Amino acid sequence: MKTNLQRYFPVLLGMALLLHACVNETSGFEGGNGGNVDLRNVGYLSLANLEATIEQRVEEIGPVKTRGANTDLGTYRVRILDAQGNPVEVLDRNGAATTDFAYADRAETIELPVGSYTLSVRSGDTPDVAWEGDPNTPTYGADQDFAILKGLPTELHDMVCRQLSIRATVSYKDTLLATMSDDTSSELMLDDDRSLLFEGKYPERAGYLKPKEGKNNTLTLYLTTVFDGKQITRQPIHVATNAKAGEWRNIEVNLQHAEDGTIIISAEVETWIFGKPVEIDVVTLATICEEKIPDENDPDAPKLVWPAHSFDVPFMLNADKFDANGYFNEPCDFTVTTPTPMTSFVVETATDNTAFQNLLNAAELTEPKDMFTVEGVARTALRSWGFPAINLNVTERTFPLKELMKVLFDYEGAHTFTMTIANEAGLKSTFALTIIVDRSAGADPRIKWEGKDKDGNNYDIKQRYDTFEGMEVNIKATATQGVKSLIVSIEGVLAEELGDLMPTRFDLADPEASKAGLTATLEGFGFPTGADVTGKTELQFSISKFIPMLDSFKGDTDFRLTVIDEQGHETTETIMLHVN
Repeated sequence: MKTNLQRYFPVLLGMALLLHACVNETSGFEGGNGGNVDLRNVGYLSLANLEATIEQRVEEIGPVKTRGANTDLGTYRVRILDAQGNPVEVLDRNGAATTDFAYADRAETIELPVGSYTLSVRSGDTPDVAWEGDPNTPTYGADQDFAILKGLPTELHDMVCRQLSIRATVSYKDTLLATMSDDTSSELMLDDDRSLLFEGKYPERAGYLKPKEGKNNTLTLYLTTVFDGKQITRQPIHVATNAKAGEWRNIEVNLQHAEDGTIIISAEVETWIFGKPVEIDVVTLATICEEKIPDENDPDAPKLVWPAHSFDVPFMLNADKFDANGYFNEPCDFTVTTPTPMTSFVVETATDNTAFQNLLNAAELTEPKDMFTVEGVARTALRSWGFPAINLNVTERTFPLKELMKVLFDYEGAHTFTMTIANEAGLKSTFALTIIVDRSAGADPRIKWEGKDKDGNNYDIKQRYDTFEGMEVNIKATATQGVKSLIVSIEGVLAEELGDLMPTRFDLADPEASKAGLTATLEGFGFPTGADVTGKTELQFSISKFIPMLDSFKGDTDFRLTVIDEQGHETTETIMLHVN
């Protein structure tokens, strides 16, 4: 076998270089402007340990008993949505390509391009208006945001499918029932265009209204009756501002004596929310006394804005976001505005990077910290990253987080900074800033394997390829600061067979350091060496003609290519080939 290797010595070397060059394609996510996903870069969504459950509640408030529906989780429909909300075609457990599959048919592992996604689980389509007892009512569902990183698995675990509509019931106190007419009706309106009509003095069915995304979702009850001989026509009673899916608004209309002795019609609204006790809100015609539900983005709640960015989409942080001097090169000013001065600014941190978690531990940032009161090393760390810590009792504050970006770039993975801001009016809002660090994307130096595979797709450096006739291996290496070394290492079947015939690791910048005479051999097959490597900002060469000679070496062979620039920055990837 060694004699055969001697015969193919130049081929093997070329192959190693070829493979390594392929392995060194470091930038699959070249989002730059707009964060476009480079489809050559993929990761994996793992659903093997996903456990979805359904929140079911059977509760009694007044005369109305409600029940859950659509409890066969296996029939729930699942979709994966990209950052723009478009469904993504994937393979289900049966290998069928689809954008909509049953929960029972989910695959354990799904390959996806690098980017931000949402896993959506639904029992069915949610109607704008429905009644208890209607088919498939109420509907349940859940969404979970996730990110796919290059070559890495992303695992999802627990999801709780909750009611997707606002549940509403209406009843009347005995004191009002005694004096109102039998033809009483109450119309519950959601933002004046979705409504439920509760007819009679004893309505017994619950109704469901689908909230509108991005809207206030104000609920108003319009009462029509004859009370104490007087006609009342569509008398408005405010029920809720910012009503949300999953709430149960039980409205009990009542009589109330005003301070001047007159009688007015009012309502008590019992609000059931998942995981929270019943809230009793007293609402009158003249005064809205509904207790604010926290974090519901009330129009007067604090606002936080990062221009040209959305908190709903993770921010992808890669080398392209920094200039030649290592400074973050995009606007990074965050601005808080609120009608009344802030009273708290709480920052909570989370990460999936062990090293960064150790840093958070050392900075005493394992628990939420209020910038109004934080002290010690936690205050120092947060201030050094750019979070505001002085003169915070104001209605507007801008703070830059460029230093945070610089720090985070040393820690690959996903990091979330949740900011909860409250004001003197007792309103608060929560904003989650998720930053995903991918150091391989946009890296410098970089190596690119240019050309198409046998299916006509661009080569993906994270994938193992079977060699085939006509396979192209065109290599382009770039280094802004100039190349200092281009090191090739050979692993696998080929490395085991090489023995003493040639080194399994060598530097194209100085091949003679590994084996005397190696420079001439490499140059004879078109490889750059010595001065044609060092100091260059771009190298291009092809070793495609060596692929047919690899047939003698069956199995997997891996090539590791490392480019080091003049400043000591390096990029390393592994290219994986298989010979049948």
